[in-house]
Amino acid sequence: MGAILDYIENNNQVNVHCYKTRKLTLDDADYESITSENSDTDTIPMDTSGKIAEDDARRVHTVRISRHLIESTQPWFTYFLDGSRHTYKVDDISIGSKIFPIVAGQVIVGCCHRPDRDTFKMADLRTQIILSLPKQFHVGGKAEDYARLYCERLNEYLRTHNRYIAARGIGVSQIVFYPTDGPSVGDASDKNRFKNSAIARIQNAMTDDEQLLVKDLCNQKKLNDENWLIKDGSLQYNPRFSSFNFAEWNNMRSNYKNVVGVSKSFDPDLIKNFEGRKLSSTIANLKPFERTKAYKYTSEHSNGMTFAVWYLRFRKEHGFRETHFSDVVKCEMIMFNPAEPIKSSTIDAISANLIREAYPVCFGSDVRWGNHIYPVYLTETYCKSQYIDSNIFLSLF
Repeated sequence: MGAILDYIENNNQVNVHCYKTRKLTLDDADYESITSENSDTDTIPMDTSGKIAEDDARRVHTVRISRHLIESTQPWFTYFLDGSRHTYKVDDISIGSKIFPIVAGQVIVGCCHRPDRDTFKMADLRTQIILSLPKQFHVGGKAEDYARLYCERLNEYLRTHNRYIAARGIGVSQIVFYPTDGPSVGDASDKNRFKNSAIARIQNAMTDDEQLLVKDLCNQKKLNDENWLIKDGSLQYNPRFSSFNFAEWNNMRSNYKNVVGVSKSFDPDLIKNFEGRKLSSTIANLKPFERTKAYKYTSEHSNGMTFAVWYLRFRKEHGFRETHFSDVVKCEMIMFNPAEPIKSSTIDAISANLIREAYPVCFGSDVRWGNHIYPVYLTETYCKSQYIDSNIFLSLF
């Protein structure tokens, strides 16, 4: 048994036993199967009336982005943010009469900066090793205080007992406690419910880091009307699954004025159009360089926050698509005042910029190559290159 599990078994508030079970890398399939707090599939719109979010309120289904606008627009986006994680089941632990998984994760959040056409560099990189334990591991007092103190003592033990860790400055960044009951954990018949609950806590730590990175960019006055940021994925963070208190979480929203969330994967049936029909058919039939109208989307998931959401097809006809949605992305902006529509000219300019950012094409890099924005792809690739090798990581346990 590695140093981390050895410490857990011998230093705890309750009587526990680690079983030394086989350590598993939880592959990307788990990423899609867990209850993701920032997933379309878990988000039900509070308003399904198909209200248009842009100032051009003409009742048309699609808007063509002109070639002239695509070719003449000046770059808006100079920052590109991506969050990534790898998770591992490192053991099973008995607490009382129940057995729970211990899940560990490597979390990386990175932001690249492109100040000019010839320069592309890392602006910020945040890496964490997170240990997700069942809530039964902690009894009495504030869980956050106990986790912080336990993490400090664990790291001191690791530095003393593991020369590899000491030499490389590796340590556990956070310990989180995952729920083992309640509606967030899922059906009691689901044998993976504890594992999924543990992974979700690591996912939440990653999204908190994303928000902190955006906050820091704003504090440094790096985001403005001439320097926008593309965030890979949804902007619909859920305050219930955050370590921030509600006031802190709510203040985070003010940092997203010049941020656009772009999702490669989405639920095409999520939103209805102005006729009350689901958008999936319109999205599937988008022509190259065409977008849907932008619609208001009030999300219960994000504490009633309102978003402008539209769908954009990137590419020219190329004879073959995996699906009708293979080169379509979902775009989101926060509407800070839902009564004030976003200018259609702004949405068109953002769309034109996104089309340009989709080239060159990272063809064949993965099955979602058609949905990739190239500088986001570069950011994602760099972040993933910073992972500790899985075999080395698992040996720490």
